[in-house]
Amino acid sequence: MKTRNLSFNKGIFIALPIISLVGILYSCSPESQEVSTPDVEERISSGVEDYADLTPKELVDKFGLRESELPVRDMAGWTPLQKVVVEMPGNEPWEARFERLEFLQAIAPEVQFIPVKNLADAIEKGVLEDAQATIGLGCGPATIDAIGPEVRWIQSGSVGLDRCFNTVGEDAERMQSIMEERNVLVSSIRDMTKDAIAQHSLTIMISLLGGMDIHAERQRNHIWGRTRTDVVRDKHLDVEFQDLTLFVVGLGSIGTEVARLANALGMRVIATRNSSRSGPDFVDYVGLSDEMYELATKADIVFAAVPPTAATRGLFDMKFFDAMKESAYFLSIARLGVINWEDLKKALKAEKIAGFGTDDLPQDDFELWDLPRVIMTPHVSDYSPRYRDNQYVFYRENLRRYMAGEPLLNLIDISRGY
Repeated sequence: MKTRNLSFNKGIFIALPIISLVGILYSCSPESQEVSTPDVEERISSGVEDYADLTPKELVDKFGLRESELPVRDMAGWTPLQKVVVEMPGNEPWEARFERLEFLQAIAPEVQFIPVKNLADAIEKGVLEDAQATIGLGCGPATIDAIGPEVRWIQSGSVGLDRCFNTVGEDAERMQSIMEERNVLVSSIRDMTKDAIAQHSLTIMISLLGGMDIHAERQRNHIWGRTRTDVVRDKHLDVEFQDLTLFVVGLGSIGTEVARLANALGMRVIATRNSSRSGPDFVDYVGLSDEMYELATKADIVFAAVPPTAATRGLFDMKFFDAMKESAYFLSIARLGVINWEDLKKALKAEKIAGFGTDDLPQDDFELWDLPRVIMTPHVSDYSPRYRDNQYVFYRENLRRYMAGEPLLNLIDISRGY
């Protein structure tokens, strides 16, 4: 499949030159200095690696994808697919999207693929009534209410599935009860966007550390800021990476990649995870969830990457911000529900923490937007020219696995929500 130069909104950002640091990290890594094999040289000469050329095992290894414990053929309700409804990418011309369908059709020629623009389009056309699967439509109450009784598999086009699994109340209970009764399987594209998200997160982190928000404001006001009376004086700025400790709360795929990049810059990394104390060599210490507050006292930067669940709702509150150093920065790539936003505003106003960086925050809370030392981007961290291609490479492999009855990738545990 050809790689596309997708058009997208790059969002509000003020430190684009720092993105080049990510390339430096890769060029300085030990792997980049090994002698190239002919296959690697061929890939390099073509400019970019085409993930569509990877074998199933190479794809799993490349992105650290998670295989289900049971083959799908051994799960209740499985039958080979006959009709699949596919949401086509919204930022590509409709006429050009059929190349995407051909890409899927090649792996499952016997399947009828029905392209739709979105869920409303699928409902209007009535194509969900006798389908066995959906690809790209997402998962939420509206989707669960719209699918027909034969749907056994929902392949979401998103990483986060909080609308499907982590909503609360009677509607959520009803929706999840339907999924359990009908044996509906749900899978996400988790890990396929982790590189883009981690690199975007690192850029926000470095922007805060270097005070790029302050310098950008001074630039707009035509202040050079290099004289004795005019220089930026902020005790939290311009620290050196080797003197910093990054605390990753939620050492999943994105948290691990952020940890790797930060370690390559010289930072010490500590982390927590819910499942175990295991972690890669570049993380100095991995604690369990109940060590979060103690580890927060040791961090210069806190990076929140926990999934939204009942246990993490409002997790980052004043108790947590009180545990942080006053010189420490709080960064979040997590969903909105894991943060107590009123407590965060109070912590920023009282200078209990040095600043906040995020790719998502309450869209109508302009008081938070306008606070000093807040750097935000509008939920665009996964945007990349590879985004759609990565989606469809994943769709194709999971489709192949479903048709063959093999273990699915990134299958969601309904009881956990991730």
